[in-house]
Amino acid sequence: MKWMGFFLSEHTSSLYEDKTKEDFTSHLEDLEKFTLLNQLYTGQLLGSFQMKDKNRCCRHSGYVVELNLNQVTVKSDKQHIRIYIKDILEISLGVEAINEEEKNL
Repeated sequence: MKWMGFFLSEHTSSLYEDKTKEDFTSHLEDLEKFTLLNQLYTGQLLGSFQMKDKNRCCRHSGYVVELNLNQVTVKSDKQHIRIYIKDILEISLGVEAINEEEKNL
């Protein structure tokens, strides 16, 4: 019976680790990432980028101001951030805040 308790304890711990594990894989190929980044750069569109930073996921929004085959520079309201393209997990079109004057038109 002692062995069964150990097995259940290990199984429960393993399930908890799987449930809390973050997915650091990207579903985008490098060419797809570069194409999307180039479209954001060319159209000067706001982008939202999910990326891996050390052992966690984070999200940044901003405009692509510089782009090469290895990295991209994104300008947000507060800072410029350089992101390696291999670290980008997801790219989406950002949503700009509409100020009240534009809403009323």
